[in-house]
Amino acid sequence: MKRSPFLRLTALAALLALAAVATGCGSDDSDGGSDSSTDTTATDTTTAEVGFEGELFGTFEITAGECTDAGVTAGSYFRMVQPGGTVEDGPFIDNGDSVCGDTTFTVLSPGTEGGLSSGVYQPAEEPAFDEAGNALAETIIAPVAFFGLDFSAATAETDPQSGDAVPEPQLTATDGALSGDLSALAAYYGGEIFNQGAPKPGGQNPGLTSGPTGTIDPETGEFVLEWVSQIEGGAFNEFSGVWHLEGTFSPV
Repeated sequence: MKRSPFLRLTALAALLALAAVATGCGSDDSDGGSDSSTDTTATDTTTAEVGFEGELFGTFEITAGECTDAGVTAGSYFRMVQPGGTVEDGPFIDNGDSVCGDTTFTVLSPGTEGGLSSGVYQPAEEPAFDEAGNALAETIIAPVAFFGLDFSAATAETDPQSGDAVPEPQLTATDGALSGDLSALAAYYGGEIFNQGAPKPGGQNPGLTSGPTGTIDPETGEFVLEWVSQIEGGAFNEFSGVWHLEGTFSPV
């Protein structure tokens, strides 16, 4: 039995109409619905800036000193003021083993732990000297020659010179300025031990003793740290050590 062309056209039109309705419904679901699998809305996140502020725990890793025909041009160094002198004008002791043109400067290099640590002690080795009197402490700075003998530095919970208990080295950053307590630091030389901290054990600041002071970049940790410590007693009584460390702070 043959179907009428009119009926075939009518059926085709109906199918097309149904298809259009179905497409419209799908479009409405897509526009009106919330498809979590295709939601690309960015999440607002804020990364907290990490800065060096407050009490600092870690190592002030020092940069080795550099010299020209004159004095130090960069990096870390040590000088010693003679009794009655000033930090600004000296007179300073000339170190016959200095590599600088101005031999009142003694350049310092990082020790095995990179530098001076805050929040922990860095005691000297045992024994602290060899048979000739050279200092063997090597964690903070590498032993450096001073008139034929090596001197160095260390920190311990009891000051070797006075026998007084001293706190761990403490350094604090406040808006980029450094301050703190380095009373635990001592210098080792020629078989003798001299407190070279600031303030002195007990919080005193005799003579030229001052600091520690300095600056630290809150973002990079680059620092300059300075202090002066007058020696009390021994062969260098009333001589004052001038310490200048610079480098980058490394937190723990």
